[in-house]
Amino acid sequence: MKILFLHSNFPAQFRHLATILGQDPQHQVVYGTKRREGDIPGVTKIIYEKSRTARPDTHHYVRFLEEAVLEGQAVYRLAKQLKDNHFIPDIVYGHSGWGSTLFMKDVFPKSQLLCYLECYYNAHGSDADFDPSDPMNADDEARIRTKNTPILLDLASCDRGLSPTQWQRQQFPVEFQPKLKVHHDVIVHSPLKNSQEN
Repeated sequence: MKILFLHSNFPAQFRHLATILGQDPQHQVVYGTKRREGDIPGVTKIIYEKSRTARPDTHHYVRFLEEAVLEGQAVYRLAKQLKDNHFIPDIVYGHSGWGSTLFMKDVFPKSQLLCYLECYYNAHGSDADFDPSDPMNADDEARIRTKNTPILLDLASCDRGLSPTQWQRQQFPVEFQPKLKVHHDVIVHSPLKNSQEN
């Protein structure tokens, strides 16, 4: 099986799974990342770089989205190079939100896209409004809502989403929750196995 991991950091949440898969000669494992340090035996690490960062004059509601699109663009270019070199993954498994998975279905439409969905941002009842000495305002609420844009794009295109805990899964809109499976970070076998079975 050919597996492509995508995360701006390395090895991040994919350390254990990539290590196990990299030890099996039946798998060809590639890890796209921005981080140059570190390696995993049996895993080919490929570095991508954004062409620039978000512009200072970008509206602060969408600056996170601009950063995600720029990251997605860099990963798109990396994926095109892989495809041109005849590496077409059976599974792409990436961390949602930072942008790395945004355009993977455009490059690899037949590959299973698994998105690690760690966080959905809510202005109320989650992790933003817990401090009474630092109340939310309308500007904060709008910025937090738009911060979910790359995550929602991933939810629309991924074949399966994986959340590390039930609480994290429940932060996502109800209409997307059936697409999300709870899969704790330290369990290393089932995400790829389940994606092939469904």
